[in-house]
Amino acid sequence: MKDKQHFQLIDGTFTPSEATKVLLSLVQRKMDYHRLEQFSNELRLGRDPSHSEKRLQDLAKLESALKEVFASADDAKQNLKINGWIEIAPSP
Repeated sequence: MKDKQHFQLIDGTFTPSEATKVLLSLVQRKMDYHRLEQFSNELRLGRDPSHSEKRLQDLAKLESALKEVFASADDAKQNLKINGWIEIAPSP
């Protein structure tokens, strides 16, 4: 791969309930990944788990912030327009 590539992962208008399902399931999957990575690195391989620990903390904050946004939108009876892009680039 030579250049950055962009992919649109999410593009739509969602109810707060739908947005919760879509985005929080993605966050939960990332958290599951880092829990497994942390377990594998620390126990099986004896490596430093600090990267996964930091990511888990960041994802927990993100999860909390998203829940607040969705609750606020639900209280206001608003739908949410969500655009989510993924950028993939070669790493040296």
